[in-house]
Amino acid sequence: MKDKSFVIAKINFRNSRLAYILTAIVFFAVVLQDIVFLILNATGVYSGNADNTTVGVGNYLLLLVVLCAVFIPSRNFYKMMNLGGKRADFFSGCAVTYVILAAAVSLAVLLMYYTYEPLIIAMYYKGGHLSVLQAFGWLSNGPVVAFFRQFAFLFLAAAVIHTLTAIQDKWYGWITDVVIVAIISVFTPIAPLRAALVWFFNMIIFHPSAWVQIVVCLVLAASIYMINKPVLARKSI
Repeated sequence: MKDKSFVIAKINFRNSRLAYILTAIVFFAVVLQDIVFLILNATGVYSGNADNTTVGVGNYLLLLVVLCAVFIPSRNFYKMMNLGGKRADFFSGCAVTYVILAAAVSLAVLLMYYTYEPLIIAMYYKGGHLSVLQAFGWLSNGPVVAFFRQFAFLFLAAAVIHTLTAIQDKWYGWITDVVIVAIISVFTPIAPLRAALVWFFNMIIFHPSAWVQIVVCLVLAASIYMINKPVLARKSI
């Protein structure tokens, strides 16, 4: 079972080229923009000002998690079933895929934050840069804890997006979409409900205790992902 899960994960990564291409286009477009600005700055054509800010290039790598969580259940499932794959193996293999993906992206974002981004900031973006690591307060306990906080959140995001994508061809998928929109629309203008929504996002993103946030994200991710078991059992090929 374990070996089959890793085989499915390898196939998922191999068949996610479109996600890689789209993420790479966005990522390298931002890098190219940085290079152009640096050249203009070095040649004196345009030096900008002290308030120049940018979104850290590593943040764009988060797009890979979103795209893979959409393409894997919508495209890879049918390919694997037509090749004789089993639903149970696909279920466990996708979980392995998202664990590896969340860890890899988290590490890449951290590496970009401490290597490439400071270099670009020092040379051109004097106003600093924006990063989810700073905005969400994940760096307050150091880079190692930040890695696990980001990993847990990305794994949760992948589980949610994967599950929502997997149920879109069923009536309960459309009902889920309507319920989510209704919750956001109703909870936002009503103060007590808005407070509940804020409390939820504080738990999964901004909680001052890193370990509370990590545990909550992982428990929610596992619980939501388990919904895919009955969904896969009823999914037509």
